[in-house]
Amino acid sequence: MSIWKRACLYSIRKKGKTITLLAFLLVMATMMLTCLSIQTATKTAHANIKKALMGYFTINAKRLESGIPEDTVNQILTIDGLSGKYTLRSYSYANYYDADGNPLEINTEGAAEVPEGYESAGKIVANSHSQEDSYFTDAGFELIEGTAITAASRNEVLVHEKFAQRNRLTVGELMLMGNVENGNRTLPVTVVGIFRNTKEQDSIGIAPSYDLYDNIVFTDLSTASFLLYGTNSKTSVQYGDFYVNDPDELDRIMTEAQELPGVDWKSCTLTRYDNDYQNAKESLKGLQNIVFIAIAVVSVICFLVLALFLTLRLRGRVHETGIYLAMGIPKSSVLMQYLLEVFLAAALALLLSYGTSSAVSNQIGSHLLSQVTTKTYETVDLTGNTENVEDPTVDMGLSEIRVIVSIRDFLIVGALGIVLCIASTALAAYPIMKMKPKNILSQMS
Repeated sequence: MSIWKRACLYSIRKKGKTITLLAFLLVMATMMLTCLSIQTATKTAHANIKKALMGYFTINAKRLESGIPEDTVNQILTIDGLSGKYTLRSYSYANYYDADGNPLEINTEGAAEVPEGYESAGKIVANSHSQEDSYFTDAGFELIEGTAITAASRNEVLVHEKFAQRNRLTVGELMLMGNVENGNRTLPVTVVGIFRNTKEQDSIGIAPSYDLYDNIVFTDLSTASFLLYGTNSKTSVQYGDFYVNDPDELDRIMTEAQELPGVDWKSCTLTRYDNDYQNAKESLKGLQNIVFIAIAVVSVICFLVLALFLTLRLRGRVHETGIYLAMGIPKSSVLMQYLLEVFLAAALALLLSYGTSSAVSNQIGSHLLSQVTTKTYETVDLTGNTENVEDPTVDMGLSEIRVIVSIRDFLIVGALGIVLCIASTALAAYPIMKMKPKNILSQMS
């Protein structure tokens, strides 16, 4: 009779022991597959976090007399590792005039004061993409007529609807803007859009007149560059936000940027914004370490428990082993039969574990990942100050992550299971296999 047939017949005959072994191996395989699946999911989560929480750094060149020149911006964009997404910003104040040079009327109601020289002035916000400015993304501004400011815009402005109504301005009309301190810096601009604020201003009664929402004007970078620095042919900006593909590369990229010539970098402030990513990364690392330890602990415990179970099982088979040896069957064949019995149960347990671990790992893994990626988001206001706010509604691309059992994880658990079965069976059978057939037969009698 072949060892395969003997192994199958024993497994069928000893149903209770076979079911017990099968149940234990099923639990073992399910636990290991669950751990490996969660570990794989954390790697996917890490990749998604990099995409959703792109780190970036800001260059504050407000103290430079000429700002960040256009040539330097182009050089920065050639640095390897930048995503290509960037935002350029400048902030200033300007007097408003109609096409004939007459001062336009600003809103003073609710202002803490109207500073001398600012009787017809307001805040100028220049952004390479006005729709991405924090006033539109956070403060509730919305464009109700016309088009937004883009990087290609020249001598164009967006005005508040109340400012437009007060001064009878419509889309397509001309107005003049002039530097508050330098009357020679005045240029005509075209109203290309009208916006409104959907949220009330918090600083009513505190802010000066030029900071009231009604008096804010959005313009393009070239217009702001002329008002700030008097530049005509080239554009200079006060702030630049540059996004990177990999937040882990921020230090290197910032260092390379500061090595570019033509800018007094000592007078600039470079600030990195990757707290969200770093917090999530550390949490994911902690989860990966926990899962790795869990895999190691589960493997050791499974090995020891399986070895103990098989040892107790084989102790009751000394009589059977003696008979096999008396029949002239070599020890290697007997040991292989015992190993095949374990393999039969392990193979069935491994197949069943694919379904059980899929259900368990998806529930446990999703909960763990949601706990890890619940975090604090950082926002940057117009002055460059930061504040922490809880924003649980932001989708980092993690909501679609499913913890699934991959074929790779399945094969890894299968290979590890084979090793554990061989080692456990060998350890359990060693006390019997080291005995001589004569001693075994003498114990039988």
